[in-house]
Amino acid sequence: MFEVIVMVCLAATGEDCREYKLPDNEFTDVVSCIRESHAEAAAWQLKNNKYSIIGTRCAKDAKVAVAPAG
Repeated sequence: MFEVIVMVCLAATGEDCREYKLPDNEFTDVVSCIRESHAEAAAWQLKNNKYSIIGTRCAKDAKVAVAPAG
């Protein structure tokens, strides 16, 4: 399964950047993941305004922490 990975930084400073995987968003193929990644990231961003998303990617079995809940 492919997961949406977001690179985020603290909005207040633009520093302390980290990668997180979005919870409950798994896709069976990379094309679906890529197609939906920006919408999923935008929805997460609306609930987590202390972070700024600077990028997204799709990965299989990513070894990154789950994104904080809003």
